[in-house]
Amino acid sequence: MSSQTSHRNTVAVLVFGALLVVDLTSAHEDSAHEFVRRRNVALAQAQAENPEQIDPNRDECQLTIVLVDDKTKTPLAGLVRVTNLNTGKAIKLAGEIHRNLNWYALPAQRTVRVPQERLRIEAFHGIETDRRVLEKDVSGTSRATVTLELHRIYDPGEKGIFSGNTHLHLMKITYAEAHRYLRVVPEADGLDLVFLSYLRRLVHGQHEHDYISNQILENSLAGGGGELRRLSQQGTLLANGEEHRHNFKTGNGYGHVMLLDLVKLIRPVSIGSAIMGGNRTDGIPLQRGIRTARDDGGTVIWCHNNYGLEDVPNWMAGLVHAQNIHDGGRTTSYKDSFYKYLNLGLRVPFSTGTDWFIFDFSRVYVPLARELTTKNWLAQLHAGKSYITNGPFLEFSVNDSAIGDTVRLPAAATLRVSGQACGRSDFGGLELVHNGKVISNTGSQPSQRCYTAKMDLQLEVNQPGWLALRIPLETGNNEFGKQLYAHTSPVYIEVNGRRIFDRQVAQELITEMDDNIRSIEKVGVFANQEERTAVLKVHRQGIEILQERLNR
Repeated sequence: MSSQTSHRNTVAVLVFGALLVVDLTSAHEDSAHEFVRRRNVALAQAQAENPEQIDPNRDECQLTIVLVDDKTKTPLAGLVRVTNLNTGKAIKLAGEIHRNLNWYALPAQRTVRVPQERLRIEAFHGIETDRRVLEKDVSGTSRATVTLELHRIYDPGEKGIFSGNTHLHLMKITYAEAHRYLRVVPEADGLDLVFLSYLRRLVHGQHEHDYISNQILENSLAGGGGELRRLSQQGTLLANGEEHRHNFKTGNGYGHVMLLDLVKLIRPVSIGSAIMGGNRTDGIPLQRGIRTARDDGGTVIWCHNNYGLEDVPNWMAGLVHAQNIHDGGRTTSYKDSFYKYLNLGLRVPFSTGTDWFIFDFSRVYVPLARELTTKNWLAQLHAGKSYITNGPFLEFSVNDSAIGDTVRLPAAATLRVSGQACGRSDFGGLELVHNGKVISNTGSQPSQRCYTAKMDLQLEVNQPGWLALRIPLETGNNEFGKQLYAHTSPVYIEVNGRRIFDRQVAQELITEMDDNIRSIEKVGVFANQEERTAVLKVHRQGIEILQERLNR
């Protein structure tokens, strides 16, 4: 066995000849000691799955697996697991892309090598079909074919919603393997749009020449986007992005932010000696790159939950289009990542991705009445029409208003709130969140092929605020063993022309930015006073914006 490791939250491991991606769930820059510990844990977990290898001394069967939609009979890529019923062990599918817990991403038709035994074959497509299971005895058979008809428990296409992963990098695989990964995995997962992101890093034992996604993006940008367009012709729409970021030598940094749909890379891509080595300055705020990206027509998404010092002032300045959560690790809460901003009356669209490799079903859905293009999809995200999930589908409305809309009331009123969810795995129910607090909940129920939950209630409202729908924080897992989550962006409520403004939250964020200024002054390395002033100005302006609102 040999291992290939990422620098943050996943490990790419070559186990018995197949690419395996294991989540390390950390959005921060790991120390060398912590990284080694996490890597060893990931390797142990990979080995614990203990897939059965084909005995070279025994006969094998060339098994062709065909996946189709049970209604339309159209081909579907998907996730497949094959188990030897005589041993009870899952079978290693040599040469295929391993996705954790012995699931493999396969195109709609694929021939794999299996032992001539009694087999159980399981399959599903993304999060939208049931799990189909059939048994096949291939004893004494050198060739066989099985067709698994997958039933959609929910059809996003019919609903007019399209999924995206807004944060993805690949590393330590070849160019050809990366192309194959980008063709097969997003399609098997039912992803409509994936943003492949560029980043730089020269320290902590990592070498950016291993970041194969960088090479693909460099070639694509140099060729006017041609390479990503060619890959997109074979399935999922692929688009470009950049992870613009800064870290101090120790502790926190300014943060990490995704810049999407760029016409050119924003440089410097990464800032500070903690990432780039040497005696590089901390004298460039992320806000400079953010403004450049916006001027070029790009989209700005804060990533890794609330990690970093510059998230608050950039939200206060109105420069961030959306907020990622769980993109590489569940290290914080909705309260820290979203609710504080919403309680200041800001519009904060929810988004998510997976960072290193696609280790979970994480995606953000938006509705589209027009053609699926990067700009059309991002425009809906900007408008807050999104919800995030790694399992259940959500639907939510307040009166006749949908996710991202504003309900404008002249005075106190009674609202009708409706929500529902559907998922392959038991997600535990639904919760209605009002201004950051759960005010109503309902349980999930098993149906013929999935789990469902519904909510329909009347809500009296006399103050401005926001409403959103989510599943419980503590619930079950999906097929990759990842804890389920799902949360809508809000429906906003104005009363008599007023938005919510929580003065206590505003004061807490002013204190936070004051503390950040002191931290930067203590640990920041600047070439001159002008650099120091430029960095601190970002935070001081954020304080001024909030203080002005407090003084109204």
